[in-house]
Amino acid sequence: MSAASPREYMYDTKEENGKVISKVIFLNDNGLLNKEVKYEFSYNENGKVSEKKAYRWNKSKDEWVPYYLTTYSYDAETGEINTTYGMWDKKKKSFSLNVQNMVAPATSYNDIFS
Repeated sequence: MSAASPREYMYDTKEENGKVISKVIFLNDNGLLNKEVKYEFSYNENGKVSEKKAYRWNKSKDEWVPYYLTTYSYDAETGEINTTYGMWDKKKKSFSLNVQNMVAPATSYNDIFS
């Protein structure tokens, strides 16, 4: 059993044309909202998510720092979702660390993006 109290998060979601384009997650710490994570979303010509970029808040620099990037492509025949994930490499200034690929069935779309 943990003595830590549960964390309370708040969300600031921005939408354009019915699509979520960004979401900022704040930690509510006794009424003070502290930035934690920001997500930015891009969409393909069919309105499906093509990219999800995550940032972490750096308090000391007062700026968002890249964290990871996930790109999505969709197989027109099978509907499978091809996913590539990479973490930010600050030396190379690219999402090239720990790159991983995954294929998910088309039926997983709502589970992934809800």
